Amino acid sequence: MGEAAKARVVRATPNGVPEMRTRQRQFLQTLRRRAGVAPSQICLAGFSQGAMVAVDVALDAPERCAGVVALSGFVMCVEDWARKLQGKKGLRVLQLHGLEDRTIPYYTAPWLRDLLQTNGAQVTFLPHSSGHECGPASASAILAFLAGLF
Repeated sequence: MGEAAKARVVRATPNGVPEMRTRQRQFLQTLRRRAGVAPSQICLAGFSQGAMVAVDVALDAPERCAGVVALSGFVMCVEDWARKLQGKKGLRVLQLHGLEDRTIPYYTAPWLRDLLQTNGAQVTFLPHSSGHECGPASASAILAFLAGLF
């Protein structure tokens, strides 16, 4: 894929994203109401496409959540995310990505990290030796991140 095509991909809003945002916002409102938790008590997490959803939902939410765990994710809606990050300064993000990932190539991982950091998020970036999977040390890294949030 050439540079122009890569630029189009990271700028695009994939089909269904606006509807997903609405459904996820409703889900979070229901969760908060039923569980009696504040946004600051919620950490969003996802793997692969789910990592993209977790980041997007965290940025789209009216209030800042405790943090985001993004496992083997990718950048989308880059201008939209950069704009929304301005209102989420200090958002804590744990980003893990496999060096041997053939589904979402590792070289794309710094794109997400740099977008988040440049726009004020606090990112812990942990590459691992595996492919498109969580990696051997991911569980302990996630637990440590969550312990630091709460």
